[in-house]
Amino acid sequence: MTENKTSVTGVVIGIVVLLCCICVLVAGMGGYAYFAISQSQTQSPSFPSTSTETQEPEITRPPVESVSGETLETLQNTIVPSNNPKDLACRLDGKCDVPDVLATSAAPRAVGEKDNFWVHNLDTNVNTEVQATLRYATPHVYFWVQEGVTVDENEVKALVDEFEEKIYPTNREFFGSEWSPGIDGDEHIYILYARGLGSSIAGYFSSSDSVHPLIQEYSNGHEMFLFNADNTSLSSDFTLGVLAHEFQHMIHWNLDGNETSWLNEGSSELAAFINGYDPGGFDWLYINNPDLQLNDWPNDQNATTPHYGAGFLFMTYFLDRFGEDATKALVKDPANGLESVDDVLREIGATDPSTGKPITADAFFMDWVVTNFLLDKSAGDGRYIYNNYPGANRASATET
Repeated sequence: MTENKTSVTGVVIGIVVLLCCICVLVAGMGGYAYFAISQSQTQSPSFPSTSTETQEPEITRPPVESVSGETLETLQNTIVPSNNPKDLACRLDGKCDVPDVLATSAAPRAVGEKDNFWVHNLDTNVNTEVQATLRYATPHVYFWVQEGVTVDENEVKALVDEFEEKIYPTNREFFGSEWSPGIDGDEHIYILYARGLGSSIAGYFSSSDSVHPLIQEYSNGHEMFLFNADNTSLSSDFTLGVLAHEFQHMIHWNLDGNETSWLNEGSSELAAFINGYDPGGFDWLYINNPDLQLNDWPNDQNATTPHYGAGFLFMTYFLDRFGEDATKALVKDPANGLESVDDVLREIGATDPSTGKPITADAFFMDWVVTNFLLDKSAGDGRYIYNNYPGANRASATET
């Protein structure tokens, strides 16, 4: 099973785009139905009959115990090192002895200052340099606006103040700390509001911006978020949820830089949820078609939407079952995916009260699947419910 990662994490799809995707899906189903009907109306080719008697082929299957398990054992025991840009740059590109940071301290930036930043367009995969002005500053945030983009100063202040006073302390207390003072020696997080990020992107955090520019030429050299001025309103609660989502990615990258996408994205959706923002319907999209692999992440960004919902519900159920401390430990665990779930359950001594046996990641996964179908606190010992998410939708039976 391949669990994919992208260099740009935390991509969040806008509501309008979700509706468009649903419309495309419906249109696609209609097209398939039309194709199937038109094919059924054509005549099948005829073949001459033959009287030759056929015999059923004999199929020889080796017994299960004789099948070699060497490949599986090799895969299970292979340790894939974390993606270390500095090490890779030295080994593969000859760029050695690059400093870990650009600076160990930073002078305060003044509102009105101008600076240049790289913007990545996820539609075209093109990087463009833009100039921006520092419009607002708090103890932990510098908010920059691209030249030519109009903003309401009151909306900027309200957005950044809520991040400073609510999201920043909540995420840090729950998930941990971002790299601070980080690559630039500055405790401030840079937020850039700019155009040209892509048609379906609300905002993103890129770990490349925390890599030295001598290694990554398009690095901005700051701990940084970028928000899309083309489609994202500064006055929307959705944007605040995106901020909480992306900040979790920044924290997770610092604590476990090679985490699997599904668990990382689920943690980011959980971050928005614990800050009081709506999950955004991703969970509804998953629940309406739950025949989807949890520990997978599509390469096609247009297919990721229900996967956000699956990851969110898994992390929300984990929090409900095992509490804050266990969930915090899961984010920090150096292993990845379901292996890290196993690690944490083992560390906390999680035991199934109905059997007395240790709870494994597989057992917890099965409980989660049943919970999505039942949503009934009266069933069993009361585990099949989201106590912390009363708005959860029940899954329907799908074709088996």
